[in-house]
Amino acid sequence: MKLSSLVSPPGKSKYELAIVAAREARRLNDWTRRSGETLPGKVTAVALERVIHDDVPFYYEDPTMVLAAPEAPLE
Repeated sequence: MKLSSLVSPPGKSKYELAIVAAREARRLNDWTRRSGETLPGKVTAVALERVIHDDVPFYYEDPTMVLAAPEAPLE
């Protein structure tokens, strides 16, 4: 399957797909190095296909929650 034939799902931006696919490709690279197994095709293409088919779960962190974390009082 050619990557040009893959169409991004509705409601998802190309930038978002690229970021998530890059992180998935890194994860797959680490997995193949540790396990010694191989993937059917190039790691980047497999990662992009998995992201487009919604096989890769991801979520957004709320930046206000990170900033609102209380700091320890200084003594």
